[in-house]
Amino acid sequence: MDLFIGLVTGAFFGAALYLSDAASPVKMRQMLRLEDYTIFKIILFAIGLSAVLLAVFNMVGILNLSHLSVKTMHLGVIVGGLIFGVGFGMVGSCPGTSFAAIGTGVYKQALMIAIGGIIGALVFSLMYGGLVDTGIFKAMNFGKLTLFKISDKYPSVTEIGYSGLLVMGVVFMAIAWFMPEKKKA
Repeated sequence: MDLFIGLVTGAFFGAALYLSDAASPVKMRQMLRLEDYTIFKIILFAIGLSAVLLAVFNMVGILNLSHLSVKTMHLGVIVGGLIFGVGFGMVGSCPGTSFAAIGTGVYKQALMIAIGGIIGALVFSLMYGGLVDTGIFKAMNFGKLTLFKISDKYPSVTEIGYSGLLVMGVVFMAIAWFMPEKKKA
């Protein structure tokens, strides 16, 4: 049943990416060049909506927080993010949106991006043991870093709780709603 739910929600998500033009490599590159804010607005609204739902579901007790975890922030994550970001900017897509991009008719590019993502994951998996030995995962280890736990020095400022998460989510959605779609000339 979980697999079926995953397939259905994935299909809806892919359709939403396609229908909103968020799977378009051209639109992605325009977003990265700050020429068109449509995808940025979609992402910001989705983050806000997710924050609101997470806060509300937790407040009413229908969310099992044991399913959520924060991974550690270290040099390996930073380097991996930079490599991913450069690739994302070069091709205007990431492995996830490339599957939705197949619906836009960009078959070759979408397939190559997806294959690149799979190869990248495979290479990382094969190199993982050697990378651990280099200490890259211990270098610059900031622990489980979140927006709400940036500093132990000022916990009242950074730990806003679920009510703060709810407010932050509403603010993000409002910004996304009122933000212009295109950069003004």
